Amino acid sequence: MNGSFTSMMAQAVASAIAVVMSWFGLGARPPAPPADVQPAIVVEADAAPDDAAIMKQVEELARKERASLDGVRGQAPFREVRSIAIDPAQGQILGFCPLSDGTLAVLTGLSDRYGATSPAAATGTVPDRLVWLDAEGREQRAATLPFKPRAATVGPDGTIWVVGGASVARYGGDGTCLATADAPHHTLSPEARDELAEELRARHAAEIEASATQVERMKGTLADLEAKQEGERGYNPRMVKVLTRTVASLEEHLETRRKLTDGQIVDEAIDRARQLHRVAVAADHVFLVAQQESGYGFAIWRCTTDLADPVRIVEGLAGCCGQMDIQVAGDTLAIAENSRHHVRLVDFDGEAVRTFGKTSRDDLTKGFGGCCNPMNTCRTADGDLLTSESNGLVKRYSLDGEFHEVVGVADVQAGCKNSSIGIAADGSTLYYLDVHKGTIVVLEPRG
Repeated sequence: MNGSFTSMMAQAVASAIAVVMSWFGLGARPPAPPADVQPAIVVEADAAPDDAAIMKQVEELARKERASLDGVRGQAPFREVRSIAIDPAQGQILGFCPLSDGTLAVLTGLSDRYGATSPAAATGTVPDRLVWLDAEGREQRAATLPFKPRAATVGPDGTIWVVGGASVARYGGDGTCLATADAPHHTLSPEARDELAEELRARHAAEIEASATQVERMKGTLADLEAKQEGERGYNPRMVKVLTRTVASLEEHLETRRKLTDGQIVDEAIDRARQLHRVAVAADHVFLVAQQESGYGFAIWRCTTDLADPVRIVEGLAGCCGQMDIQVAGDTLAIAENSRHHVRLVDFDGEAVRTFGKTSRDDLTKGFGGCCNPMNTCRTADGDLLTSESNGLVKRYSLDGEFHEVVGVADVQAGCKNSSIGIAADGSTLYYLDVHKGTIVVLEPRG
């Protein structure tokens, strides 16, 4: 075997797992990324000795990124001082938005993150809620939500908009539900459905063929590994076990996919496209983020504040693990297009205004690190834009794309995830969502 054998094998395992996760809706689907999207680096912990150079290169990149993060952590104007949590019996904090009076509106419930647990999970008694917290994190009031929430934002009039599943709700500051509605953004005429069905059938067949080819290649890799003797280069019993389980899982799910009817294929795609990931609100418009019904990108839909006249204004956005954040920034939308390592600004018709950002692993002040960043953004009172990265880093930019400073670094577990941030209206407190712990990290100015 040549020197790239283990690297190829690790890539195959990672792709296979990604396929299984996507079929369960647990992660991003694994298409070939657009030309301007940088794929994540994949390595196997037990890589063969002949892949030592690759391992060394990856480890060096990670070391440089950690060093850059540690270097800015102690110099940032904001430092972590505490965290805000809720009673574990009520689940975890799933999202939040700061309010103009210094309080917080938070979404709570059971996390759907893989492996997440709650003391009340077994009883099924944890409600999905919108909760108002004071500046210290004490509950003031709460409203039970009629659906599992995914994101929330504050409109110009102070009302709170919540999305989750294929639903939208709007609440007054006193906790009163002002309106609920089904997502308006994706409706199809019979003719349009038939046209979509033809495209989806072709795509489904291509995905089945590609996955079947991948499985056969993995079987060949597995056979080669099983033939290795102890002491021989490439001998790796752990990888044999991993590949054996992965191949079996893939074959089982591949067979399930083959059995889908045309109707099931279309229903699955439409259901995915109706799931709302984010919401942003301007004076006269509501903007909703959803995956596209075909392909692998995200789209932004614009509708009126009474959720009428939906129009798709942006499509083809590249985001990792279901994350695609948008925020209203004056008369533009700020889009954290994380898989392309930039922030994209568009007007309310979806026309490009500007794009800024690039990849930088060894100096995090020069660009965005990791495989997929920035994850989220928020506005400051003076009109700048804060960006968050999944390693806890928060930076400040002007809307012209000029980098100003690292604002702070939250101590969180890195990895592609919702990394929502917010800043108090008076600029005194910075908030960062720690989805792994289900808490909000609080950072305040030094000294």
